[in-house]
Amino acid sequence: MADETGTAWTCPKDGVAMKSFGRRSGAWRCPTCRGIFMDTEEMRRGRPPTWQPVLTSVLVSLAATAVARRVRRRAKKQSSS
Repeated sequence: MADETGTAWTCPKDGVAMKSFGRRSGAWRCPTCRGIFMDTEEMRRGRPPTWQPVLTSVLVSLAATAVARRVRRRAKKQSSS
């Protein structure tokens, strides 16, 4: 699907040269058939840092805790009045 230089891809459906979605995305779009194709080798090379999933998990947990506390506080105020 890709040539040896790795700079241009041809569409597997109609053979037209595809356009890159961006430097880091690894995605290519065919202008005629509108198909989007991913470069799996590029995705493997651009791996996210190992701390990113941990940080995301902690932030989501803190946000969920804050929302739960706020909901509990509002429920107590409404039931007492």
